[in-house]
Amino acid sequence: MFGWLNTKKTLKADDQIRQNVENFVNPKAVLEKFTAITGIHFNQKESITASKLIYFCRNNHIFSFDELYRCLENDHEILEGLINVLTVNETYFFREARQINFLVDKVVCSKEKVRILCAPGSSGEEPYSIAIALLDRGVSPLKIEIVSLDINSEVTALAREGRYTARSLHKTTQELQEKYFIKEENILRVRDDVKRLVTFHTINIFDERLFELGKFDMIFSRNMLIYFDEPTVARAVERLGRLARSKESLFFFGHADFVKTPPALAEHYDDGMKFYTSA
Repeated sequence: MFGWLNTKKTLKADDQIRQNVENFVNPKAVLEKFTAITGIHFNQKESITASKLIYFCRNNHIFSFDELYRCLENDHEILEGLINVLTVNETYFFREARQINFLVDKVVCSKEKVRILCAPGSSGEEPYSIAIALLDRGVSPLKIEIVSLDINSEVTALAREGRYTARSLHKTTQELQEKYFIKEENILRVRDDVKRLVTFHTINIFDERLFELGKFDMIFSRNMLIYFDEPTVARAVERLGRLARSKESLFFFGHADFVKTPPALAEHYDDGMKFYTSA
């Protein structure tokens, strides 16, 4: 009885929600705010990013870009959720293996304990690759300490789990898989003796908590700087430089991270292998 009355109320409420949801006109202020917090730019991807923003807002009952902007200032959970949506993390084991092998050669020749930073470490493939490569060359676990950080809390959680599909391991040999992973149905899980060598943190590189991680002998920062403009690249490199234990600490970057070497770095070559130290 009087069902038509309830239907009208429901339709009216739905219409109001739809009207609010569609109030997404210009994402510029939100993107500028996100860039100010994370350093990440979307200069060539604004239309795709705007679609992701709308999708994110609808899932979180946010009805305008203005409301989202306010949330970024006051709601840490919303900021963390948006970071997880907008940061892409696609990697695999032993990506750019030549740099990893170069690092291993340096560690094998040293008698000292080595601290290695992966920033970003994404879902764990890179730091675990380094740990496996070191162990496979006979380096004692007592000499290895690897720290991995990423701005994305979801991929950090995946890294801690250490469970991967065949796609992530397509560059590894069957022998390596059998030696350092445990097969669980369609998943390969990193063995605990490897996992113990790596610690994972969810940290923005521009957060002051970065410097609580200590000093490092080798710093990997591959395919992060491509998301920054030139001034932000210089700022990021300067902050990474403050984590170097000494002038002999080595830095490794992705091939596309920057065209011109930032002034905080000195460029070196060894048998065609490019690496960096603090300038």
